[in-house]
Order: sequence, then structure tokens, then C-alpha cells
Amino acid sequence: MTEIQAGLTVATVLVVPYIVQAIKTKAMTGNAARWIAIAVSVLCGALTAMASGMPTDPGAWVTSIFACVGGVQVAYAAFKSVGITDKWLDALLALGDIKAD
Repeated sequence: MTEIQAGLTVATVLVVPYIVQAIKTKAMTGNAARWIAIAVSVLCGALTAMASGMPTDPGAWVTSIFACVGGVQVAYAAFKSVGITDKWLDALLALGDIKAD
């Protein structure tokens, strides 16, 4: 894994949980959100693998994809345990909403 790929992996791990939380609604269960996070992580992992050119080694694909998937799951669990995804992001998403009395 190159420096560019490592940087993209870290960026993916930190950003994807916020993206999933932003699109999550009451109609979407936590399990559905988890699978969306995994799908987005796989896509980002594939794009990360191609950041330095198309990998010829299958191990490079697997390393990049699983690094993103595993990292996102760990980050999401860590963010959720300290309330970042529930409180902070929900507050940021509600900034534009003005409640009428």
C-alpha cells in the first residue's frame, strides 16, 4: 500500500460513517445502514486500490478493500460509542431547520 492509498484509506474511514449517518432516516434500520456503509466502503476500497494505477496483484485489491471496510466499521463503532454520529452529526444536519413556534 502506497502513501496515497494509505491516506485515502484513512480519509474513507473517517468520512464514510458521516455519509451513512447523513442519509440514514427513520425508515432505514441500523442493519440497512451497516450494509450501506459496507457497500460504500467496498467501493472506496476499490477506488483506493486504483489510486496508484490498476493493481495487477489480487492481494492489493483485497488489502485495500478490507482495510476500508474494517476501518469504517471500527470508526463507526467508535464514533457511535462516544455519541459523534448521533448527537454531533444530527445537530449539524439540523442547523438549517428553523422550528416555528
